[in-house]
Amino acid sequence: MCTIAAPRSWLAHRVSPAPPTAEIQATAAALPRSFDWRNINGINFVSPVRNQGACGSCYAFSSMGMIESRLRVQTNNTLRVQLSPQDVVSCSQLSQGCAGGFPFLVAGKYAKDFGAVEEQCNPYVGGGGTCTRRHTCLKHYTASYRYVGGYYGACNEELMRLALVKGGPISVSFEVYPDFRHYKSGIYHHTGLGEFRPFEIVNHAVLLVGYGVNETTGEKYWIVKNSWGEGWGEDGFFRIRRGTDEVGIESIAVHATPIP
Repeated sequence: MCTIAAPRSWLAHRVSPAPPTAEIQATAAALPRSFDWRNINGINFVSPVRNQGACGSCYAFSSMGMIESRLRVQTNNTLRVQLSPQDVVSCSQLSQGCAGGFPFLVAGKYAKDFGAVEEQCNPYVGGGGTCTRRHTCLKHYTASYRYVGGYYGACNEELMRLALVKGGPISVSFEVYPDFRHYKSGIYHHTGLGEFRPFEIVNHAVLLVGYGVNETTGEKYWIVKNSWGEGWGEDGFFRIRRGTDEVGIESIAVHATPIP
């Protein structure tokens, strides 16, 4: 897990996800009922699940995972690279190493200005330490980046679905409570263990890869890739209730456009 918190001045009030316009609602209504980038006509566009270990580097895994998967989408799965979260943890001045960071700055500004290097250039060691990036390593850049909705606080379910389907997996953040740590399978609902402080306080970043509907109950859900290894949850993924801003997951979403 890692810490991602908004500036102190923003903590005085809660800002809910922005209501969708009629135009956005109509556009989103035309999207598929369910969608999963792990299986588009039998092809998986999502890079493999990894394990961040004891380092609070979720923001780096979420950000690098988004760029990896979006490169696959843009190149019809011909460019299948594994990028280095360690490079972000050790080398980026825009984050706090194993103490946390912001996907917006990592997937966006860091990758745009400095480039993301591949795993073999700076292998993950699960800790901070000295930056060992080699200047000769191949770098992958982003052309643009932004919050879903265009600005912080403009996000909502419909815009997230549109960004996901049209561009590829997106980075999302939410609040992890004790009950989530015990997740095994199914659609996650926060049980009320711990104080709920949505939107302004989130402590974990993950990768949104799809959405669906339980055909028996009609309950909507997101499909999300975690960074706690394949042995956790549903082979490293989890499903979480959609359309209710469950533990803040529909409040802060980021997408970037990598350059193939």
